[in-house]
Amino acid sequence: MLFQSLVLSSLLGIARAADYSGSLRPQVHFSPPSNFMNDPNGLFFDSQRGTYHLYYQYNPFEPVAGNQHWGHATSRDLYHWTNQPIAISPSNPDEGIFSGSAVVDSENTSGFFPNQTDGVVAIYTVDTPDAETQHIAYSTDGGYTFTKYQRNPVINSTSKQFRDPQVTWHAETQNWVMAIAYAEDLVIGFYTSPNLRDWTHASNFTQPGLPGTQFECPNLVKFSVDQTSREVSKHVLFISVNPGAPLGGSGTYYLVGDFNGTHFTTEDEHETLYDFAKDNYAAQWYSGLSAKSPVSITWASNWDYTDEVPTGPLEGWRSSTGLPRVHTLINLDGKWTVTQAPFEDLSPVRGGRLAEESFGNDKASVKFTDVSSNAISFNVTIDGIVATDPAGKVNFNFTSSASGEYLDGGVILDTGRFWINRAGTHGFTSADNVDFTSIFNTTISSLEGGSFSFGGVIDRSVFEVFLEHGVQGGTMVFFPTAPLDTLTVSAEGLGEDTSVSLDAWGLKSGWEK
Repeated sequence: MLFQSLVLSSLLGIARAADYSGSLRPQVHFSPPSNFMNDPNGLFFDSQRGTYHLYYQYNPFEPVAGNQHWGHATSRDLYHWTNQPIAISPSNPDEGIFSGSAVVDSENTSGFFPNQTDGVVAIYTVDTPDAETQHIAYSTDGGYTFTKYQRNPVINSTSKQFRDPQVTWHAETQNWVMAIAYAEDLVIGFYTSPNLRDWTHASNFTQPGLPGTQFECPNLVKFSVDQTSREVSKHVLFISVNPGAPLGGSGTYYLVGDFNGTHFTTEDEHETLYDFAKDNYAAQWYSGLSAKSPVSITWASNWDYTDEVPTGPLEGWRSSTGLPRVHTLINLDGKWTVTQAPFEDLSPVRGGRLAEESFGNDKASVKFTDVSSNAISFNVTIDGIVATDPAGKVNFNFTSSASGEYLDGGVILDTGRFWINRAGTHGFTSADNVDFTSIFNTTISSLEGGSFSFGGVIDRSVFEVFLEHGVQGGTMVFFPTAPLDTLTVSAEGLGEDTSVSLDAWGLKSGWEK
């Protein structure tokens, strides 16, 4: 314990140096300086300084879950990160600082910030052997250091299944609103407060048939909607579950509805899966940004195997975030759908164009050995599809020229099946953990326009793909023994008027000085 205290004191006092050169270490996704991270926490945008803050569940001592603290990093663009000292640490050896959120209290509703408009309040769960209770801490220096409130907890509890508060400002009622999980009850609770210190229970929400053994990390997000709707805005409730997610282990889904300041009501009979693969969990949305373009960051892993993946013994760290994503809410065939796309279209890290090709029943290859980050983005568009009789398939394949390992996927037009597959990479497989599923499938929504597009990012050990301009997304970690360095897109069986176009770009590392 003394050794851990000395290590922690060092980490608190200075920003940590880290080695981001490992062959599995992502370059455009955030990962911790060392050891273990899981859920993103406390995402807020400091508009006065133009700084994005990312806190995260962090074990500073081992590359496995445990010893939960709030790690901290900052960015000007959500791709280039600066590691900061740990933001919030346990006060006692048997405590864990679990997930939560952070807000800028610009009107000083809390009373912590006289003569200040940029005070930050963090709201989080403290886990002890007996209970999970909700605490707050405040920062007068823009979110870098925090003082714990002397009268914590602000919401007491005798339950071990009461966690992950997400707080937003509800302008119509001039109150702060908290969404929080009663985990094993499969219920999301809502609390209100005028000052972030005194909280009143307002309502509970659940719905028969929602999957999951435990609810976690709820996020209530307000979205502006397009002008063709009679409504100006909608609210979307995101619920993360672990275990018992629809694809196994941990995962996230959402329900669309309305929130009146105290109660959430949904118009969805069934939940919508947020990601069609297995490594997207605990998404959190940035506070301080417009409802016109909500931005989120997720944890790119799964509790089924996160403590076992090989980056721990090989490189001394485990797990990363997903890409920062910008979202819209659209009405697609009568159903409200959350779209997702890489923030700023990757422009802060976009490098040179590697390919711009069009072809029919043929293939195109791109070698990216010379891209120092070993990370690229790509887009594929299929035009001229006969919607009444679609034919053929278009596949993509990332291959290692050194080991022959591969990651692949594609679309079969006549069935509308889109798939991705990590079985061809051998650093960690289903033989190591049976829950490390290889193949993920989804069905594309429509080919009525005669066109279908998809694109994605491959980043050493993280792959993300977005379909139909972000109507669906799939996130998948993979672990090759040698870098994947060649992309091939191939088409066969297409109609004579159907064409395929491929664009690919190198990506610059967010960790380069």
